[in-house]
Amino acid sequence: MNVSVHHKAPSHRQVKIPSTLAKASSKNGPHSAAKLASRFEEGQDVLARWSDGLFYLGTIAKINKHKHRCFVVFEDRSKSWVLWKDIQTGASGGGEMVCSICQEESSEAPNEIVICDKCGQGYHQLCHTPTIDSDVIASDDKWLCRQCVFATTTKRGGALKKGPNAKALQEMKQSLPYSLEDLVWDQGHKTNIQQCYCYCGGPGDWYLKMLQCSRCKQWFHEACIQCFQKPMLFGDRFYLFICSVCNSGPEYLKRLPLQWVDVAHLSLYNLSVIHKKKYFDSELELMAYINENWDRLQLGDLGDTPKSERYESILEALNSNHTMFMSGKEIKKKKHLFGLRIRFPPAPRNTDSRAEREAEKASHEIKIKGRKSSKPIPDPRYGFLQDCCPQILILCCFISSLELFDCHSNSTSDVESIGATSTAETTSSVSMQSRTRTGCLWPITQPSQKGRRQGRRRGRPRRALQPPNPEVLREPETAVPCQLPGLHTDIVHSLDQDSQLSHLKSSITSYFGAAGRMACGEKYRVLARRVTLDGKVQYLVEWEGVTAS
Repeated sequence: MNVSVHHKAPSHRQVKIPSTLAKASSKNGPHSAAKLASRFEEGQDVLARWSDGLFYLGTIAKINKHKHRCFVVFEDRSKSWVLWKDIQTGASGGGEMVCSICQEESSEAPNEIVICDKCGQGYHQLCHTPTIDSDVIASDDKWLCRQCVFATTTKRGGALKKGPNAKALQEMKQSLPYSLEDLVWDQGHKTNIQQCYCYCGGPGDWYLKMLQCSRCKQWFHEACIQCFQKPMLFGDRFYLFICSVCNSGPEYLKRLPLQWVDVAHLSLYNLSVIHKKKYFDSELELMAYINENWDRLQLGDLGDTPKSERYESILEALNSNHTMFMSGKEIKKKKHLFGLRIRFPPAPRNTDSRAEREAEKASHEIKIKGRKSSKPIPDPRYGFLQDCCPQILILCCFISSLELFDCHSNSTSDVESIGATSTAETTSSVSMQSRTRTGCLWPITQPSQKGRRQGRRRGRPRRALQPPNPEVLREPETAVPCQLPGLHTDIVHSLDQDSQLSHLKSSITSYFGAAGRMACGEKYRVLARRVTLDGKVQYLVEWEGVTAS
């Protein structure tokens, strides 16, 4: 068969950018998927799109053909499973040219294969999004595919606003490479099972640097948005944003007003994401961060507040919202230390519809059925439990009984960790994102009464803990294990005992440790018990979600 392939005029400064590996067209079935899978090899260098919308260099370590994904080891030795749709490889060295989307070789008008001048990959006119006009074939002008346009224009702080590539990006953003109607969302419309977000169609973490379109409700990466005047802060949703698709043109962005309690909340959330700890000195750390990022906060009327008056307003907000902020004095520590009771980004006040407010839930938390709290929430606007979900947020996971005693007896682990070396914000590193995605379990187990008495050293008396449910303990097979997010089960099983223990300890000390929660009197109960293959006893623990006052 005589295949007609059109190649755009090569550029003298051409740089090879790996080609996109999109999902195989459903109409071609297993045959197309098999051809797509054949393009991956263990040890192959690829570019993988991360949850921030940017590409990072890595090497394929494993290939899962059933789930259409690869286990990629990045340059900084961080690891993650990446879907095929989010991986770019080098152009095929073979003689045949196929469409990188449908994997078919046919090239006939009006659906011919056009070659990208940047990556050398071919696309059918009708397979590419947006469709490739026939004028492109007849022209000698340089043409870049959608993936290469995004790869050359997206960046931290916002995509390029000027230049030919920026104009091409704006044109690409008039349409999405997927159907919004096909995405299956969670109750709060924060995550979808396809891991498909933004204009780029890549993965994303809504609680980091993403904005939700007020019309279509899709989430978009900061790196892909072109209308930012200032770089985003983590979890900053105080914007009214309309995407290019819904606005039929350039994006619309308006900054929403913040109050002092929002400033304190947003700043503490960012500090916890950056430094991986819970408590911060209200003056030396929190105020230092606020003053350093004063312009990025874009506070409107509050922006005129003199520097000498800011601390007083922040301190009042911290002390007036006990359901949101936790003081060090609650665990008999320094009263000028503050942290979030639940690490969750603040919600703008305009999200007052019940559907939006009741379904909010952090991806680091696990929601299961449980009893409702007996403690009332004084302020519904700032009640974390009401902001997060309609019922009580309950966190559960399995952890060895030995670790339980260590967690429970060391009531100072959270505060002592303040003096530990903090991890600086390095947005150019994939490992920062990887740690954010993987270090998110809060493990705890049931201690013996003897262990509690010996481990008690100082701090206020704890509230009585409920004994385990004997009926549940007799049925360990009903327990549902909770695997480490960001780490595939195969990878977790392959880790040695020291590596697993290190990961769990990191989760405890760096992210609202169990010792701190128990020291605050938070109730919990043991739902189930199981024995692992190596003989370890593990418990499934349910947190009530409310601490004693």
